Parts: sequence; structure tokens; C-alpha cells
Amino acid sequence: KFVWARACSRRPPCTQMALCKEGLLATLAEWGIEHETLHHALSATCELHSENIKGTAFAKFIGNGQAKNLFFKVPSGGGPLKNRLFLVCALVETVVDNKILSARLGIKPSAPLRFAADDVFTDVLQIPMGSVNPFVMAQASCHEVTLLLDEKFLRCERLLFHPMQSDFTTALAPAQLESFLQRAAPGRFAFVDLTSSAPLALPSAAGGAGAVGAPSAAPAPAGKESKKGGGGGGAAGGGVVAAAAGGAAKAGAAQEWWSPPWAERNTFVAHRAWAQTSGY
Repeated sequence: KFVWARACSRRPPCTQMALCKEGLLATLAEWGIEHETLHHALSATCELHSENIKGTAFAKFIGNGQAKNLFFKVPSGGGPLKNRLFLVCALVETVVDNKILSARLGIKPSAPLRFAADDVFTDVLQIPMGSVNPFVMAQASCHEVTLLLDEKFLRCERLLFHPMQSDFTTALAPAQLESFLQRAAPGRFAFVDLTSSAPLALPSAAGGAGAVGAPSAAPAPAGKESKKGGGGGGAAGGGVVAAAAGGAAKAGAAQEWWSPPWAERNTFVAHRAWAQTSGY
């Protein structure tokens, strides 16, 4: 029944989510985040959303404030950032190339960012597909998610997001979104130029939104990689060269208790040669 309900874009009761619409709107009010919210028909896609807000006060923001949300996971073979989770929120018109973004983050070309598997999507975001939004960063289940926001958001009058369910839309100014994220996810979000190909560093708690720092090696919750799922409804991050990322990886590997496979093989071959020459 649950799978059927989700496929039909029916939202679960508030008690099944870590943060529901009522809880989110109460938090926005408590934190003094100025916003407007209106009700409309279920809008699990950007196309449906545009159609359903025509004739409303938000119609003027169609094509100038609507967002798409993509939930990615770094595959286990992706390098230092393996198993990390990224939520990318961008204007509908912005092209997000997962391979280019992967290269900018120092992720191996052979294992670029992929949409997170359905089980990871459900366990971490705890929200119906088609309702994804940056407000999920306030949930404890998202504490290891890194949020990358389209720098073009900063030039919009208002930004439109679903407040945890796709039959409502919340509009707020970019500065208000940033104020929310500074409270909900300090050091875990950044506004970045998603059209660039320059190296990109992850935000850090020390530097706040958009801070430049070495990528953290802390893994996100484990789960299968998949090409399915993942799609949902400050200052630009600075650069850190690939060589620096590679150096961080080597430094991290040196602290591990295990040896890499090629080192184990070299040790075995050397020991076997010694045993043969020694008559063992």
C-alpha cells in the first residue's frame, strides 16, 4: 500500500515524517523567517507545479524562482568523498551535469555522482518524492547531507519550494532562505555557480556558507547506489585543486589500519620470493 500511495503522489500523515508541513511553518514563524504559503493541486513535477500556480499570487515567479531538487550519492568507488550525500537545489532552467559537478568535487570520473537509491532517499530525506526542498536540512536524518544551492537563487525576488508536501508552495526571499539554513544547517550548505567547471570545495562549519575547506571524509549513511530515485520536485564555493584533494586522500589512507590491495600483493610477492630462495 505504501508503494502504491507514493506512486500516486499521496502524502503520508505528518507523524510519518521527521518534519511535516505544519512543523516547518511553525519553525519558520518561530525563527522569524518571512514567507508566504499557498495551497494548490498536487504538483510532483516542475511542469505540474507551473500549471497549478497559474492564476495565483505566485504565477509571476514561474520561470524565475521555481526550483528543482536532485538528491545524489557518491558511489563507493568515488574516492575520498565515497558514500557522501549531496542535495542540489537549482533553478529549473539551470543545467546540472552530474559528471561535471563530480569532477569539480574531486570525485573519480569512473564513479560520478548518481541519484541516491530509493531506500536512501526514504531513510534520509523522509519525504515523498516530488516534494523535496532545502527545508529538509533541518531534519536530524539529514545531518550528513551537503546542500549545494544555485548561485542564481540570489538574483531572484522570491524562491518557491514545497513545504514538505507537493500540494503547497512556500515563497521566500533568498536572504530568508539563507537565514533559515544558517539556523538549521550551519556549515553544510553553500551557494555555488552550477554552470562553472572550476574546482569546488565543500562548505565548512568554520567558514559558514560557501566556505572553502578540504572535503570531509566522514561517510554518509550506507546504501546501494542507483540510477533511480534521487530527483525531487551565501557566496559561491571556492576552488581547491584536484591535487589537493588527492593529497588529502593519501593522508587519510595513511591513517587507516588496513593496507591498500596493491600494497598487500607486493608484500605477498616479496615474501614468496624470500621463501623460495631460502628453501622453505
